[in-house]
Formats: sequence, C-alpha cells, structure tokens
Amino acid sequence: MLQRYSPRRRVGTALAAVLAVGFGATEAFADRALTPVPFKDGFESGATTAFPRKGIDGTGTVDVKAAPGGHGGKAVRFVMPDDGKSYRTEIATARVPYGSYRYTFANYLPNDWIRYDAQTIVSQWHGGAGTYPAVVLAVKGDRWMMIVHWKTGSDLADESRHPAHEVKYDLGPVRLGHWNQWSFDITWSTAATTGSITARLDGAEVGSHRGPNSYHQDTAPYHKIGLYRPNWQAWKGHKAGGTPAVVNYYDDVTITAISPGAPVPPPAAPSAKTTATSAPDRSGASASPSVQAPASAQAPASAPATGPAAPGSALDAADAIPLDTGSDQDTDNDAGPLAETGASSHTPIILAFGSALLAAGLVLVFRSRAARRRAGGRRGD
Repeated sequence: MLQRYSPRRRVGTALAAVLAVGFGATEAFADRALTPVPFKDGFESGATTAFPRKGIDGTGTVDVKAAPGGHGGKAVRFVMPDDGKSYRTEIATARVPYGSYRYTFANYLPNDWIRYDAQTIVSQWHGGAGTYPAVVLAVKGDRWMMIVHWKTGSDLADESRHPAHEVKYDLGPVRLGHWNQWSFDITWSTAATTGSITARLDGAEVGSHRGPNSYHQDTAPYHKIGLYRPNWQAWKGHKAGGTPAVVNYYDDVTITAISPGAPVPPPAAPSAKTTATSAPDRSGASASPSVQAPASAQAPASAPATGPAAPGSALDAADAIPLDTGSDQDTDNDAGPLAETGASSHTPIILAFGSALLAAGLVLVFRSRAARRRAGGRRGD
C-alpha cells in the first residue's frame, strides 16, 4: 500500500521544491518593488507612509503639519537643525520602471530661510548606492539650480575612479514665503532611449535638458524630497553654527506616466514670479541651460549668461553633491549599471515569475494533501 502512494509523495517533494523556489524568488526581489503609477500623496492622512524610505542623519525631523502660506490642508515639514550632526532629512518614493513620467510637487521655503551659498538639495532623483543623484533640484544662494548626472554602459561603475558626467542649469530666482508649483517631465535615458527633462515652475518652463540622465541600472531613479546639505557633514569639517534650523515644506507629490512631449500642465494658481531668460546653448549639446551663478558670489538675474559645465567636469568644492551611501531605511536601488545593450527593468518579470511559482506550488501542495487525506479515509473504511 505504501508503494501505491510513493509516486504522489515524490510529486509532493518536487512541488515543495517548486514552492521553495517561488518563495525564494519572491523574497529575493520583494525589496525591489516598484512605485504604483500613478502615485499621489497630499499628506491629508497626517502621515508619510506612502513613502517607503526615510533618510535622517542627525536630529532632523519629518512630520505632517498644517500647510503654511495660506495653502490650506496639510503638508509634510522637514526640519534640519544646525547642530553639527544633521545634514540630511528626506523621504523617498519607491522606484519606477524606465519610461516617461511627470513628477509634480509643491514646496515652500519660509520667509525666515537664511541664504546659504553652497547647495541645499530639496529634491533629487537617485539611481543607486555609490552614485551621484541623476537629477537634483537645489537652492544655491538665492537661485534655483538643476543638476544632471549620468553614466553610460562604457563608463566605469566606480564613481570615485570615474566621476559622473555633469551639467548644471540655473532655473531662476528663489521666492521665499511662496508655494512653488513644480513639474518635471522626465524621459529616463537608456542605451536605446534618448533622455529628456523639462522643468516648469508655476506653469512656466524654466529649464530643459536633452540627452543621458540616468545610470542605466535595472530600474529608473526614485524620487527623494526634503533637505540635504552636503557641506554640513561632519567629516567635511562642519560644526554647529548656531543658526536657526532649516525648514522646507512639501505637498501634493505626484508621479504620472506620460507620453514624451505630453501637453504642458496648467499652473496651479496665477503667479507674479519673474523667470530668468534662458541662455543660448553654447555647449554644442542639445541641452538648453539658463543663467548660471558662480559658486563664490551669486550673480544678479541680469548678469551675462554662461553655458553649462562641461560633461565630466569636477565638482566645485561648494557644490559637492554626496554619493548615495545606501543608508536610507528600507531599500535602495543598489544594482550595478546594465550592459550597453540591456537597459530595461527586469524586476516586474522576475516578481511575476516568482509569484506564479509560489502560487502554483501552494495550489499543488494543498491538492496533494487533500488527496492523501481522502486516501487515508478510504483505508480507514
């Protein structure tokens, strides 16, 4: 009688192995889950749980408060004290597949914001550990700056041995005590796709970039918001300065899949903001930078226009942007760059395959157990 059921037991053993493989595949790639698209969070829940990552170095805080400036509703508030320890207070979305997206958000710098002539990063799109952020939105002095970094399949993976290509854009003057309505249309570059970025502030285009804009890893960069002052890191010699804490508010963060060249979104509200005039492109590339203020002294809006930094140029000491060290809570996109011919997201396929194996293993194991119970009942009869 025992031999009668030995084939079934062998099948059960095989199914258990399938189950283990399915579970292992799902477990191994569960931390590489993608951001649901479209993504939207206005923080009216009073929490930031829609953002799976949080990076706080020092004693900074992230909490949801009543929105200032007559905005209404709630907003997330980032606070970073000048205590000699704090330099980063951020939250971030999960990653997305490669493609074209519209990232929109509103941010508010209070009237008591103190000018800082090095960079304060308020938004960044990060590709992975050991890399500079692919796209940066920062405040430098009294100017908005956009910085783009990239690598191609032929570049070395080690950032310290081969700095990322870089180009900088001046997006115009900063307005304090004002809700800035930002929109970034980004087509992430791959080995087969030409990247592009169009930045709009209060409905007006303030900067654009055409060309590579990522590290061609397994998934496109994820979006971080908050505060990051690279020069406030202790190892760079920064000590408590006794200045008031830096504060930044964010609201209405969205990610929407779009087609390249999608219609321009209307401004959220009329704005009296005066935008800087874009400068002619003198770099020989397709990027169209605006005026760029020097690191040592911020030039007025009427200063002569300058072109972007040459690709591959070294970072200014005052502009030093930190490598992602992978210290964010939860997961980081820490995969290495793909080969030149293979830039795409394999994560959804692997997740689907692992889940299918897991589901099949569960069904078949349960059926096998049910069959054994029925057989046992017949033997009892």
